[in-house]
Amino acid sequence: MSYKGPEIVTIEDGALDKLGTLMQDYSYPICVTDEVIHSEYSQILEGAIGKPCRWIMASTYRAKTNTVFRNVDIVLGFGGGSSLDVAKLISRDTGINWISIPTAASHDGIASEVASVSHNGYKYSEKCKAPLAVIADTSIISKAPARLRLAGLGDIICKTSSLAEWKLAHQVAGEPFDEEVYSMVMKALEAVLASDSLDTLISAEIDAGRAMSIFGSSRPCSGTEHAISHAMDKTSAELHGLQVAFATPLCLHYLLETSCTDHKPGELMSYMKERQMPTTLAEMDITQNQFIDSIHQGLNIMEKRNRYSVLKHLEVDDDSLRAAMAELGY
Repeated sequence: MSYKGPEIVTIEDGALDKLGTLMQDYSYPICVTDEVIHSEYSQILEGAIGKPCRWIMASTYRAKTNTVFRNVDIVLGFGGGSSLDVAKLISRDTGINWISIPTAASHDGIASEVASVSHNGYKYSEKCKAPLAVIADTSIISKAPARLRLAGLGDIICKTSSLAEWKLAHQVAGEPFDEEVYSMVMKALEAVLASDSLDTLISAEIDAGRAMSIFGSSRPCSGTEHAISHAMDKTSAELHGLQVAFATPLCLHYLLETSCTDHKPGELMSYMKERQMPTTLAEMDITQNQFIDSIHQGLNIMEKRNRYSVLKHLEVDDDSLRAAMAELGY
């Protein structure tokens, strides 16, 4: 396994100022962003890099349109998850390096080589390439809507489930496992559980992305809770990080039976409630039947990806799911 993570990581107020030096070797940047970030920060970004930039809105990007990227020598992803995902896809399709400039701490993909892609109402992951650098300007990120930060928090605390299930899958089904990667993600998780400050959260998100790049897949950071979230996308408009967090206590409930985790679902529920993250079906605006249907679809996603689920391991049925949800207070 070769390391493919970012060579440069800067997390601080005014981090955009570091771009001038970083961009000295490039002459023709293209920047992927959204309309809001472009309106508020395009002049600031161009001032920081010291040269004009071609702009593309993530919402208008269509894959396999490489002809529009002639005379481009670096791709900048400047914005939230969608902007960074499109920058990854462009980088993969053109072979041009990209730089991650997140404007929100909303997910663990800011330093990873995995892009989230929509197809037929579902989201799935595509392997791309890791960024050359991550420039996280906390003076910008701190102004993002609070709910985006909660989504990023959700995408880290769900590692209580994904790490335990990964260990189970290795022990029972022989899935590949890496102790160093496991420890890296666990340290990121424990740091956020101890302190959810913005700098700590961003660092954890970057380390999770590094871990996925080292291992070569999202498995250390993505288990049944993520598959359920991808299934929920069909009917729910909630942020991905809040969806994965919502599914995590249920997965932990069953993972406790396997002795692969010390994290208790009730404690995680309390942690989420303290931060006003959705923990009930009503707060997620879904019915119990819809959630159970998403769980079934999530298990199908796990099977298609050849990933072993704790729910399959314990042969969990709908009656058990309903009882667990009642016990946990869903």
